[in-house]
Amino acid sequence: MFNAFEKVFTVKESDTAEAVGSGGLPVLSTPHLIAYMENTAMTLMSEELNEKDTSVGMEISVQHLAPTALNKVVSVKAQQTDKSGKVFTYEIEAYVDEELIGKATHKRAIVDKDDFMKKVRP
Repeated sequence: MFNAFEKVFTVKESDTAEAVGSGGLPVLSTPHLIAYMENTAMTLMSEELNEKDTSVGMEISVQHLAPTALNKVVSVKAQQTDKSGKVFTYEIEAYVDEELIGKATHKRAIVDKDDFMKKVRP
């Protein structure tokens, strides 16, 4: 059985579509929903890492299903569904008051921190 993890976020004004420019309304933006989802999977995946490694997101397919108001609590649940070498796959669901507001399939890879940073162009 693969691991699962749940994390809770509260929608701040800086998380809204209006604030980030992805829309014109004061509701949870899709970019921030994705960030909540990636952060939850990253936290779950951290159990698999040694101190010289980190994980990086490499793919996400997301459906943003319902709007979420400012100050609402979003519960994000990540379930690892596959592991292929250093690549992990997660199914993620986000809920507000037990209503599904988003779902995603997300892949993360384990990378050596130093090796990865050497690839960053200045």
